[in-house]
Amino acid sequence: MQVFDRDDPQWSSEKQFTEALTALGKDRRAQAVVIRTGATSAARAKAAQLVAATHVYLLTSDQNELAHRIRQRDRADKVNTLVGVRTWFERFDRADGVRDFPGWSAIHEPDLGVVSDDW
Repeated sequence: MQVFDRDDPQWSSEKQFTEALTALGKDRRAQAVVIRTGATSAARAKAAQLVAATHVYLLTSDQNELAHRIRQRDRADKVNTLVGVRTWFERFDRADGVRDFPGWSAIHEPDLGVVSDDW
């Protein structure tokens, strides 16, 4: 199973990543895990639609822990990434009722975290 994570260095731009997700969503036989930032219910719904997701889970960490990890990486975009994390938590909502990620074993369980027909 493929994993698509925007933080993976293979994605040089948001456009390139989005194009890969669009292609993934058109492949009815695709089996992949997509790790995508989505602070709002609307953002998560948009990402789920793009890839024709069958499951959506929420994976979060403590804001301070995320900031610590970013500082440790010491990448050139550290300041912007720290601002992005703070903004993400300011915008975060759970209006869609998406479940927390129960672990990797759940990826193969068809009845957990199923995307609603509204998406």
